[in-house]
Parts: sequence; C-alpha cells; structure tokens
Amino acid sequence: MARSKTKKADIDWNSFVQQSEPKVEDDLAETTKGHIYLVKQNFQKFTSKLQPPDYVYWLKNVTLRVIEGFLRWYLDNHNVEYQSGFLVFARYWRVFWCQEMDSLFPYVLRRKMTMLVCTTLTDEYELDLGAKTQPPVNIDDLLFSTYHLMAVCKVQFATVRCRQQLSTLRKMMTSTSARPGTLIESSGYMRSNDALKWKDIELYMVKHPEDPNCQMLLMRVRHRLNKGKRNRGVPPVFTYTERNDNLGLCVIQDLLEYAFLDNAFASERIKKPRDIWLYTHVPDHRLSTPIHFKESMKEIPIFRRAAKDSEGRWITHPTLAYQYDRAQEYEIATSRSAGFKTPGSLYKYRKGAAANLRHLDEHSGNIIMGHKRSGTFAYYVQVQDDTQSAFMETPARDALIKLATNSSLTRDASAPQDLSDQRKQELEKDPALTSLKRKRDMLRPELITLHHQLRKGHGTDLYREFQRAKNKVRSERKKLYMAAKNQEHNEFFENVGNHIIEQNYQGNPIIFELDVSHVVPERKALADLEFKNRDVDKVNDAELVEDRICSLELRLALHNLDIPRALQRIVRFDGASVDMIAENPTSLKSDSGLECPVCLGRANMHPRAKTYTYARKDTLQRHFATHKLRQSFPDGRKCDYPGCDMVLYSLPKYKLHQAKAHNIIF
Repeated sequence: MARSKTKKADIDWNSFVQQSEPKVEDDLAETTKGHIYLVKQNFQKFTSKLQPPDYVYWLKNVTLRVIEGFLRWYLDNHNVEYQSGFLVFARYWRVFWCQEMDSLFPYVLRRKMTMLVCTTLTDEYELDLGAKTQPPVNIDDLLFSTYHLMAVCKVQFATVRCRQQLSTLRKMMTSTSARPGTLIESSGYMRSNDALKWKDIELYMVKHPEDPNCQMLLMRVRHRLNKGKRNRGVPPVFTYTERNDNLGLCVIQDLLEYAFLDNAFASERIKKPRDIWLYTHVPDHRLSTPIHFKESMKEIPIFRRAAKDSEGRWITHPTLAYQYDRAQEYEIATSRSAGFKTPGSLYKYRKGAAANLRHLDEHSGNIIMGHKRSGTFAYYVQVQDDTQSAFMETPARDALIKLATNSSLTRDASAPQDLSDQRKQELEKDPALTSLKRKRDMLRPELITLHHQLRKGHGTDLYREFQRAKNKVRSERKKLYMAAKNQEHNEFFENVGNHIIEQNYQGNPIIFELDVSHVVPERKALADLEFKNRDVDKVNDAELVEDRICSLELRLALHNLDIPRALQRIVRFDGASVDMIAENPTSLKSDSGLECPVCLGRANMHPRAKTYTYARKDTLQRHFATHKLRQSFPDGRKCDYPGCDMVLYSLPKYKLHQAKAHNIIF
C-alpha cells in the first residue's frame, strides 16, 4: 500500500514561479569533481600571469588563442605523454567552463579546440598516439607470482599483512575482473576510507550438493564500489569456493586469516582456526551454517594500510583502508623482483580475467567487467587463438599459444634489482643533485649558528626553508635512482638473448640461484604446504581440512615473526639453524652490550631480529631512537629486557638501568 503523503500548507504558486531561478548542481561523480577542481586550479595559475589576472574575465572572453595558451602552458609544466590523456584534460576544461558560465560550450570552438590538440599540439609536443598497455596474465603467471611473493620475495613490506593483502588483491581481481578501486581505497576517492568492508562479505559452511556428507566453505562478496555505480543500484555479488588444490590461491583462506587477526567473528566460540570446522556443522534441515561477523566490524575495511604506533613500530591501522598508490608501488617492486620484463600495474590482473571471459555474451561481460559499452571489453582481449593452425587445419597448439600470450615468456629473476654502490656514487655527482645538496648544506650551518641546534630552530622560516631543501634533494635523488634502475632493467632484457647465446657458445651456460638468505624460512614452509598442486579428488577430506587448519595456524604465526624494515636486508637465515637461536637471553647480563632491549621484549618479532647484535654503539643508539620513547613514563614502564621486572618512570633512568643491570650502554 502506498504511503500517505503529509499535507502541506497552501503555497502561493504565482509567487513561487516569480522567484529567482534555483541553483541546480551537476550530478557528477566525486572523481570528476576532483578533476574539474584541478583544472580550475591550473587555469587560475595560468591567468594569474595575464592582464587582468582574473580567471572569470578570461572565461567570459574565451577565444581559441586563450585556450591554446593555457594548453601550451600546461604541457610546458606537466609531464604529459599520451594524446588520449590530454584530450581528457581538455574535455574537463570544457566541463569547467560550462559550470562557471552556466552555458553550453560553443560548438565551433569545441571542434577547433579538438583539432588543435590532435594536430598542432600533438605534433609539436610529440604526444604518443598509442596507449598504455598491460602485460598479459594467466593462471601460470598468477601461480608463480603468488608463490614467489610468499616464499622468496625480498621486497620490504611494512607488515606481514601488507604482503598478504597484495596477494589477496591479485587473486580477487583475477577471479572477478574487479578494478583495484572496487576492493581498496581508490586514488580518485582519497580520504573517503571506502573500500571492501566486512559488511560486504557473507561466509557459509555448506553441504556439498553432490555429496551431502561433505561440508565446505563458501563465500559471497558484494562489489558495491564498481566504477560509475559506487554505492548505487544493485551491486554484483561474486561467489568464492574452496581451492584445495593450491591453498595459496584460495581467497577464502585469506579472508579467514584477516578475520582471525581482526577478531571479527561474532561467535565467541570461534577463537582459533580449528574452531571453524568444529562448531559449524550444518543441521539436517538446512543447507548451510552462516558464519557471522561482529556488528562493530561491519564498517571496517578488510584491506588496511600500515601505520606507525607511538613507539615507531609498524602496525596495521585499525580503521583506515589500504590505498591504491601504495599497493601499486608494492606491485611494481614485487613484479620486478620476480623478474617480469614489464611490471605493469594492478590492472594487468583485470586484463587477464577479461581474456578468460571473452566467451560470454555481451550483456554478461558488461555486468562482470563493470562496463557500459561492450566495445570497451574488446580492448582487454588480445589474440589468444592459434590462427596459423586454424588455416592449416591442424590441431591447435594451445600450450605454446598459452606460453606466448603471457608475461612469463620473458620472465628472468636474474634481472638487476638494485643499483650497485659504484653506480649510486656516480649519480651523487649529477650536476642538478649537487646544486641542491650545496644549497641544503649552506642552510644547515646557518641554522646551527643562530639556534645552536637544528631542533631548536623548528618553526622558523629558515628551518622550513632547510626542510624544503632537504625534500628537494631527496626527491631529485629518488628520481635519478629510479631512472637509472629502469635503464638497467630495460638494457638487461634488450641484451639478455645475446648474453645467453655468448655464454652457451663459450661452454659456460648460465646458472642462476635465488639468494634467499634474508627470507624468513617459515615463509618457505608455508608456501610448500599451500602449493601442492594436487588432484583433490584423490585426497581424503580429513587431510584437506587438516591442511587448511595447519595453513591458517602457520599464517597467523607468521604475523608474530616480524622483522623491522631496517633489519630485513641485514638479518640472515643461512647460518645456524633458527631453532638453535635462543628466543630470549639466558642471562640478565648482555655479553655484547649491543642488543636493543626494546626489541628483546617484543613478542611479535622473529628471534633473529630480537637478538640482533649491532656493530657499534652509535648504530644501536640510532636504532633505539626510532622507538620514540617518551622522556617520562607517568604510569611506569616495565623493563623490556626478558626476565627483568623493574619498573622505570623516565627515559634517563631506563637507560641507566639498562647499563647497570644488563650491560647495555647507550
């Protein structure tokens, strides 16, 4: 029954229609509004150099000459590479003009503007007429990269969860063709903290339709953040089933791991992995047992960023979502570490999924991919059929075609991963970097002369100028290093064939072994358990469940074997057996006096990292400063040294106690 409307007071419609026109806002997406705002800022900067310096005046008196000047100014001050992207920028400027002038853009001027971009400016600024491409990805690539990430990858992650989340992100994108912004915080919606949340997950223990005695986990995931329909309409829901052939590819296993880490289960009976299978038996009158999540967790993102706590430790932020830009940096770094010729971006997994959905009808493809036009879908698909054999009427050579159309064809883990010390020293002599360092070094003694110590000058204009100079040096150095790394990477793949041929000719075939001396051995043990690549029909159900439980227990234990980023390239695992390393010192007196007492007292660190002995006192002092302990402890701080129960109330007394009681002198 229709809801009755509340009767309003009589309105004088004659007076109403004679009032001023209402202001109607465009129904634009937040990302579009953000792009328009950036265009406005750039146009204001450009017109500030004109007479009069009023952007509204130039919008009202717009001519092709004004537009050309603005576009040339933008090209001169920004790194624009592709014509297609610049055409989008020009389109946003026209939308900005329409909003400001509350009018349609003149048709003739729009046509001339497009011709200007496509001919004159494209030629003069040598804009690329192509488009960014993504390396093709198939199941072999995903299987290798997932194993490599878990077992041997040496890329430094802030937390263990950051590495696991990248792996989950890859698997979910290939399983559903989702855009990254559907699962994590999109770069177009910064600070929205909107990503895949626990409220979007439904987890069930179900009876297998073909074998009622067999019970399996099933998960449904709602994609409510699809492009163009964020939090609107009816979102598509994707279903995940257990993957027992390779547990490392099972998304359900990943989500269970995060649920235990977040203590997200609503039932108080589910506290450890085995409880999932102990207490979720499906009643005879039902087909499933829902596994609920806490109401307090429903609005919390599943993928969350790393942050530093008050003592400088990297932790998983309790509420803030994982950001696309950070995930993208990790993706490029890990793809290089795995030896892929073209790292690409996270979108390569969406492209890989699209290639395997090309058999679907147009409507289904659009729904799954989140497209409005079927033509867009075609851009994701490359030729993956044996056209040669089709013409010659011979059986298709699918295995070779599969190899040729994925990025593993040119993969080589022996590709250079970092710059040599000699190359870094050469880059430090770059004229631009040298000039910036000279300016920074001139400001430093000036600050010390005025304030005696750098920190005492904090807040002054000179100190801010010094900080800007330091940031410019850091930025220029990073830019030089990145360009040099890319150059070495490209040169390696351009000449690797000649190098292999030459070595074979000389009778010295290339042999390469990965250096895993800095990789936690527990990661390799977990990977060996999860990547068995077995036929599950030939494995007993009880064994499959036990493997799942053991996998979850190992995953959760791995989060308590953290190694600080500063030690990840220093601590080695190729010496004595890790089992022979005492987790805690057996004596209250340190033999070397060069261990960090704070690290010794942490429960979530690997024993090797806990007991790491620094080379010198100054190195230990710098490391100790990263803990950011306060000068006073109002509530008292128990001594971190294992076995000591002394409570200290200030940092000086804490240090004095370490020296007298434990022989650690800062």
